[in-house]
Amino acid sequence: MYTLKINNNLSRKLISTNKGFICYNLTDDKTQIDDFILTDDLYRYKNRYESFKALSCIKKQFNTITF
Repeated sequence: MYTLKINNNLSRKLISTNKGFICYNLTDDKTQIDDFILTDDLYRYKNRYESFKALSCIKKQFNTITF
């Protein structure tokens, strides 16, 4: 498991989307998301990207972030 850095635009998209999954590729050093797509059709996109995650899990983690 990796700790990833995401920018503000991506975090806004993740919080406000109605999609179910994010499929993504990581950079070579595994610290940032290089390319991604938000989708409901996981079957179509899961083989085109390195990893995928359910957005319901990610949204729960956003609730625990402290600034």
